[in-house]
Amino acid sequence: MENRLGLDLSMQQQLKINAQLLQTMETLTLSAEQLREKVEKEAETNPVMILHDNEASFDAISRRYRSETDRTDSYSDNEPYDSGDRPNWIEGMVSEKEDLKTHLLAQLGLVRIPDDVKKAAATLITAMDRNGFVGEDPESLLPDDEKQCTEEALNVIQQLEPAGVGARDWKESLVIQAEAKGMKGQELSTFRSFVYDELDNLRLGRTDAIARDLRIEKEDVEAFSSFLRTLTPFPGRQYGSEYEKPVVPELSIKTIDGKLTLSLNSDAIPLFEIDESYKQMREDLKKEKREDAKDASRFLKEKLQSAESLKTQIEARRSALIRLGTFLMEKQQDFFMKGPVFLKSLTMKEAADEIGVHEATVSRLASSKYIDTDFGIYPIRMMFSTQVASSDGENYSKNAVKEMIRTIIDENRTGKALSDQKISDMLAERGIKAARRTVAKYRKELDISSSFDRPN
Repeated sequence: MENRLGLDLSMQQQLKINAQLLQTMETLTLSAEQLREKVEKEAETNPVMILHDNEASFDAISRRYRSETDRTDSYSDNEPYDSGDRPNWIEGMVSEKEDLKTHLLAQLGLVRIPDDVKKAAATLITAMDRNGFVGEDPESLLPDDEKQCTEEALNVIQQLEPAGVGARDWKESLVIQAEAKGMKGQELSTFRSFVYDELDNLRLGRTDAIARDLRIEKEDVEAFSSFLRTLTPFPGRQYGSEYEKPVVPELSIKTIDGKLTLSLNSDAIPLFEIDESYKQMREDLKKEKREDAKDASRFLKEKLQSAESLKTQIEARRSALIRLGTFLMEKQQDFFMKGPVFLKSLTMKEAADEIGVHEATVSRLASSKYIDTDFGIYPIRMMFSTQVASSDGENYSKNAVKEMIRTIIDENRTGKALSDQKISDMLAERGIKAARRTVAKYRKELDISSSFDRPN
C-alpha cells in the first residue's frame, strides 16, 4: 500500500509541475493570429485586463492591405517590398494558400530517410482525406512492396506540419499534437487516457469522475481541458480552403545603412495591461469577513493570476523570438544581405545549443511564424535546411541550391530551354554537386516545368 501511495504522489506532483508549463509551450507554438485570438478570448472574461487596439485585427489588416495595393505577393518572391508610409507589417503582409497534400509532400522532400520509406509516406499522403487522416487501416492503402514500411512512413508523416496529420482518427491526432507540443512520459500517457476515455465525462462537466478515473487532481483535469482547447481535431481542414490565410511576419531582418537590423513587429502581437485598481480592490476585500466578499476576493485572485501568467507567457515568447532572430541574423548573414541563394545549411539543434533552449522549443518557435527580409517574406522554418556539398568545401543549403536553379532558368537567354543535365553541369561549374535527378527533383519542388514544356 505504501508503494502504491508513493507512486500516486509522484505522478500527481509531476503532472502539477507540467501543467504549469502547458500554457507556455502553447504560446510558443502559436502564430501571431492565434495569439491575438487567445488574448482577446481571455480579455472577454477577465475584467482586470485592459486590451489595447494596436490594429492587430487581421480582418482589418486584410481590408486595408487590399485597398492599398493590387500586388499579388508570396513569400517566395525575390523582389523587395516598396517602402512607404504604411507600417512594415502591412507592407509585408502576404497571402498563403496551399493544398494540404502539396504542403506535406514539399516537407517530405526535405526529410532524409530511405527511399522506400519516403515512397510509402508519399503514397499515404496522397491517400489522406481532407482532415489529414489515413484511416483505421493505413497498410491497406499501400501496394504490396510498400506495406513493410507502413509504421516508419506514418512516423515520418506525423513529424510534419500541421501537427496531427497522419493519424488514424481525430483522437489519435489530438495525442500526436500534444506530443508535438512537448508533452511526454506519464503526462502524455494520462492525456491519452483523458482523450480516449473521458471526453464524455468532460462534456457532462464530471470533473470529479475524471480526476478519480485518472487518479489526478481536479486542477490537472482543468489544465488538460484548457490544453485540449488549443488543439484541433481535424488539422487538415486549415488547408485547401477557398479563402486565403493572411500572413503577418513577426520578425524583420533588413539592411539599414549597410548593416543588418533585427526588429520584432510588435504591431502583430496584441498588447494589454493589468488594471492595478483591481489589486487594491482585492486587498480591501480580503479584510472583509462577509462570504460574498471572500468569493469576490477569490475571483479577483484567479483573474489577476491568469492575466499575469498570460503576460509572462507573451514576454517569454517575445524574448525567445528575439534570441532566435539574433542567432539567425548572425548565422544566415549572407542570406539576409545577398539573397536566397546564399542560404546556408543550419539545424535546429545548432540554434538550440546557441540560445540555450531545447531543440523542441526551437521547433515550436519556428512553427507558423514568418520573417520579413529585403528579398521577401519567408517562413522561419525555411532558415533551417539540409546541406548540399560543394567542391570548395562550402556547404550550401538545399533551399539555396533550389534558388540557384531558379536563377539559372530565369537568366537563361540562349533561346532554348535548359535541360536538367545542362543545369547540373552549370551548377558543377559553380562548385555545386547536384546530379541530374536531384536537379529534376528540385525543379519540380519549385513548380517549374521540364525543358520540353518551357518556352526557354
